[in-house]
Amino acid sequence: MESTFNPEENSFIDFKALLNSAISKWYLFVLGAVLALLAAYLVNRYTVPEYEVTSSVMISGDAGQNANAAALLYGTELYKGTQGLTNESILLKTKLLAKETLEKLDFRVSYYIQGNVLLLEAYKSEAPIHVTFDSTTAAAIPYGVPFKVSLEDENSYTLSTENQRWNSKLADQSFKFGQSYLVDGFAFTIDLLRPEPFAGNEVLFQVNDLDDLAKRYASNLSVAPYGSDASALVLTVSGTTPKKDIDYLNAHMETYRQNNLDIKNAKATGTLSFIDQQLQQISDSLYFIETRLEEFKKRNAAMDLSAAGAKVAGELQTLEQQKAELLMNSRYYDYLSSYLSKENPNEQIQAPATLGIGDPVLNALVSQLVTLQTELSVASSNQGQQNPTIMLKKQQLNEVRASLLENLKSLEDANQIALNNLNKRIQAAAAEMQKLPSSERQLINIQRLYSLSENLYVFLMEKRAEAGISKAANTSDVTILKEASINKQTAPLPLRNYGIALAIGLGLPFAFIFIKELMNNKIHTVEDIAKFTELPLLGLVGHNKKDDNLLANLSPKSALAEAFRTVRSNLRYMTGVNDTGANGGKIIVITSSISGEGKTFSAKNLAYIISISGERTLLVNADMRKPNNNTDLGVSKSSGLSNFLAGHVSLEEVIYPTIQENLHVLPSGDIPPNPSELLLSGRMNELVGELKSKYDYIIMDTPPVGILSDGLELMQISDANVFMVRQDYTIRDFMKNLQLQVESGKIRNTAVLFNDVDYKKLNYGYGYGYGYGYGYYAEDNETKSWWKRIRG
Repeated sequence: MESTFNPEENSFIDFKALLNSAISKWYLFVLGAVLALLAAYLVNRYTVPEYEVTSSVMISGDAGQNANAAALLYGTELYKGTQGLTNESILLKTKLLAKETLEKLDFRVSYYIQGNVLLLEAYKSEAPIHVTFDSTTAAAIPYGVPFKVSLEDENSYTLSTENQRWNSKLADQSFKFGQSYLVDGFAFTIDLLRPEPFAGNEVLFQVNDLDDLAKRYASNLSVAPYGSDASALVLTVSGTTPKKDIDYLNAHMETYRQNNLDIKNAKATGTLSFIDQQLQQISDSLYFIETRLEEFKKRNAAMDLSAAGAKVAGELQTLEQQKAELLMNSRYYDYLSSYLSKENPNEQIQAPATLGIGDPVLNALVSQLVTLQTELSVASSNQGQQNPTIMLKKQQLNEVRASLLENLKSLEDANQIALNNLNKRIQAAAAEMQKLPSSERQLINIQRLYSLSENLYVFLMEKRAEAGISKAANTSDVTILKEASINKQTAPLPLRNYGIALAIGLGLPFAFIFIKELMNNKIHTVEDIAKFTELPLLGLVGHNKKDDNLLANLSPKSALAEAFRTVRSNLRYMTGVNDTGANGGKIIVITSSISGEGKTFSAKNLAYIISISGERTLLVNADMRKPNNNTDLGVSKSSGLSNFLAGHVSLEEVIYPTIQENLHVLPSGDIPPNPSELLLSGRMNELVGELKSKYDYIIMDTPPVGILSDGLELMQISDANVFMVRQDYTIRDFMKNLQLQVESGKIRNTAVLFNDVDYKKLNYGYGYGYGYGYGYYAEDNETKSWWKRIRG
């Protein structure tokens, strides 16, 4: 049967109860906050400080591809950039550039001072020793092995290490400061700079492998755009030794600037080398022809060209000059074809514009080829060869090579056609020359060859002069905007750590309370009872802190006695105040959902509190499956209800007087095999009728109704039913089941008695009226321990 009871407050989480629970456990929050703040203090105190060091550089041109010294790689504009800041960022983070920087610095040996807790690196003037070693024997150098230096006196020391191999070689040896030693191929010298740090501390040193060090610094360096549209970069390094990081960043910016200039000069040198090779060939030819011309003029000193000869010579000179330009183009095409045929050329390609070739398609393709080669070189030095970006660059490079070869073939064909045409014109002019005298023909031929070679030589010399001037004027495109300095401390951050610790210190207790509340399936407050049943609340019985559970042995002014007086008063209203004599005594059944909720405790004390008011009271132990002990009431007999219902004894034989006047006890008797059948027998009806005629109140302590049906049978004949609910013990689902029983009509005239209540756990100050803190009840006047007073 589904319950139709819908209380107003039936939320998943009772936030009011949660808040009150948190307030009642304030000491958990205080303890959590104190422990968390203490942990934060230890972290702040014993964490090695880490700092962020920054610097910035500006790139006025483009460092990677700008600058052929001849300034003609990309047309007429000198140093026109083709790369963005992204490639410059990659270049700055390469291991090769980092290693080049480290070779300028004294980072090969790291020095450390071990304090009580922290191991701190000592740099430059902070280091108490200085170690030099022979780096040529790389195989014998103990890279990455920390050595402890123990001071014997100001002249001698010993070495030790956790590395077993090296420790065995250094054991039982004493060394002198300033002297060189050779241990297993490792040649080293240690100089003492200052002995003070050795007092109370351990001094260590470690030899670093430059390759590993370069890899670490390259990965630690962060490069970011300066901001806005500025062609500048911000360099950042984080570490525990800011002075060392400052020196590294400053040196690295200088290395980058020099690398930029070296790239320019290397390209200019390559351009000059190419032109010099061409000049060497032309010079040999020019010298030979010049010698022939001199010899001819010596033999024919008085000879001069006729008007016809001068005309033919002039025409041939013009044609030969054009031929010289075409031949230079042909030489470049041959050079470019040879260059493209190489798989991985080391030299830098020379652009067509270097030799005056102005084909826009060829110039664009060569420019694109150079750009891709540089990007691939930079990426390969910083990433693996199988990286997807590198594979894509290689594919693009192959496509540009193929396009260049195809374009080059077309240009060579066109150049050859122009040469053939020019040769025909030269042959036609030469035919005219055949009409001249033999000596004039010889002179004109020699002058033709001399003019051709001279024109080529002059052209190359002009280009060489341009390249030389540009090389001399080369400057780096990199400008240092800001030298390295400490930007901020990145660890530890005291305020942040204290804030996080405080949040954790307060959050964990609250989370614990929240989860506990979320997982709680027990009745905790009066509001919980109202959520699950519409039965009225008969009263609240507080937690009994005494060892004795019987009111007869407690103070009459105790809060427990007063609570049962309230229950007695409420029961009289439930059963009718003046109806006791009309229909006989009133039967009050006390039951619960499960064992342990205080039925017997409440039944005894309720019977006692009613009897002291002068009314005849009988306590019936109706739970025949679990006999109760009544020795505290002065009854030790075992015969009782089961014996009477079975017909073995009379009623007078099983009703016993107690230590309290007007209070009698009917024990449960021996455990029968059929207790349910006995309760349903005719003798039970006779017993109820007879008891009602003899007593004003019959208090029945019954079995739990959540487990057995015996209690339900007795509740049908009762005048009032008391359902026991124990704080933080009774399960909420039992209350739901109780409500279903009420709605089905199986239970009537029933009220809930809230037992074992700690009033401080309730959602409101229920202690008011019950004497807690007001000195009304006897226990209020008892002296409390100091920690109990603190907890309230």
